[in-house]
Amino acid sequence: MLIPENIDKFESEGERLLYLKFKNDKSASNFYVLHSVFTNYHCRNITGELDFLVLAPGHGIFAIEVKHGDVRREGGTWLYENRYGEVTAKKTSPFSQVSGTMNSIRAFLLNKLADKKENDRFSKILFGTGVAFTSMNKFVDFGQEAHSWQILTRQSMKLPVYNYICALSKGLHNQHKRKYWYDVNLSIPTDEDCRKIIQILRGDFDINYSEINKIIDSDYLIEEHTKEQFHLLDFLNYNKRCLIQGPAGTGKTIMAIEVARRNILAGGKVALLCFNRQLGLKLKKSLECLLENKMERCYAGIFHMFLLDNTKLTVPESEDDKTYFYKETLPFEFLLEKEYIPEEEKYDLLILDEAQDLVSPSYIEVFNTILKGGLKNGSWVFFGDFSNQAIYLNNPFETINLLNELSTFTKYPPLKINCRNTKKIANHNTLLTGADKPDFTGKSIEGNSIVEVFPGKNKQIECIEGVLKGLLKESIPMEKVILLSPRRIENTFLKDSPFVSELLSKALTYSTIHSFKGLESTVIVIFGFEEITSEDSQRLLYIGISRARQRLYLILSKELKKDYQKIVAKNSIKLNENGN
Repeated sequence: MLIPENIDKFESEGERLLYLKFKNDKSASNFYVLHSVFTNYHCRNITGELDFLVLAPGHGIFAIEVKHGDVRREGGTWLYENRYGEVTAKKTSPFSQVSGTMNSIRAFLLNKLADKKENDRFSKILFGTGVAFTSMNKFVDFGQEAHSWQILTRQSMKLPVYNYICALSKGLHNQHKRKYWYDVNLSIPTDEDCRKIIQILRGDFDINYSEINKIIDSDYLIEEHTKEQFHLLDFLNYNKRCLIQGPAGTGKTIMAIEVARRNILAGGKVALLCFNRQLGLKLKKSLECLLENKMERCYAGIFHMFLLDNTKLTVPESEDDKTYFYKETLPFEFLLEKEYIPEEEKYDLLILDEAQDLVSPSYIEVFNTILKGGLKNGSWVFFGDFSNQAIYLNNPFETINLLNELSTFTKYPPLKINCRNTKKIANHNTLLTGADKPDFTGKSIEGNSIVEVFPGKNKQIECIEGVLKGLLKESIPMEKVILLSPRRIENTFLKDSPFVSELLSKALTYSTIHSFKGLESTVIVIFGFEEITSEDSQRLLYIGISRARQRLYLILSKELKKDYQKIVAKNSIKLNENGN
């Protein structure tokens, strides 16, 4: 047995020749041969390395040094010349060198054997040394420095290597048989002895790549991948007005933040707006971290909060009243109060993230009012996913047509490369929602963490608690876990779980899918769907699944399993027909 079994590169041609001899010579099939044994416990030097350690059951343990090329001794100095004519001089002979390394390894082994009986047993196993001169055709008498049986020449390598090991064994035993402690029966290593030595010197081990470390490393790779999207920013330097579309996970939010940052640092006044509260907080926090004391030239956050900050209105308490208030009353009152805004107070650049939720007739006039030159002549960049994520507007494409009527602008080629999700999560989203299959690059992470569970209605709490307990057992921080549902938590069964409530009071986060739009998390747990076939449910599923960076848990009641299977089967057929 050769350890390692295969080697691509050798330090010397001699090592390669002897390695292949052990590998291909059937007479060595019962030997254990360790190549390049390194020791940090050398008796004379700081470190040492042995070319070969041969463990031969029934014969002995043999350390073998390999010398290849021209070898000579002049004035007590050993000189080694390689094929390139380079000469290395050493005072120590190869026999002394290999003896020192062998003794160091033997001492290390005995030190590792804590059991006294075992230590005594191994201390009597004889270790010997040999030197292979793989370029030497004829035997050379090295005088008192070596026995003839220790030497392996190029000529003798043509014979079975078993002959050389037997010669070492015989010579070693003859050399020691007059010692008072010598016992021929105890000196011969068994197969079990050899395996134990291998386990000590070069045993197998497994450094576990923990889930949390995988998550940390993958998050870093995803962040680096997102940076590749920034070639778009050069395009914006030459286009004053631009509509950028792309599905979830294509880096739109990160690019929106970067566009804002660059323009503010260049001296511009920028409004970066979105519909969603949590996304608005992220935009604001990100720019605060990036810009430090330059936020006076920027408004980053929720569009409706921007309107409230500039009016004297208060939000009604009724949910029904809120919808009309935000959609109609608030923008109308803002326009009344801000009928005239001095040009120097207007924004040089308007950026909308998740623009499909904001580009509506009632909001467009607000944009015209706050932007220098208005939408027709001003500078703006709108990022959005008008195909899959328009959950607040009935027909987002009508609003795109409205933009076409109001202004001339450039449509950037749709973003396609997914830089958020693992391939498996993104492809699974396609299967379940029918969304376009995303593109990936060589840096994209494959991933395998998708868990689908179909518990009974009375088992869903238990199921979610089990998922969370499993994540805690893997040492995954709850800060990286988000529970998503179409409903507020008080309208779900989780309100009856003390375990979940305790985690939510510490680090775990719960959100509706609507509120989490535009955001992401390492681990997403989706639940609470009563049906999955309607257009609205499909859109919410798409948004929810696309939030997961690395791991997705999809918990649906067993009553939905058939619908789930039908949808996946249907979309699989469609993908196959399209050649995907």
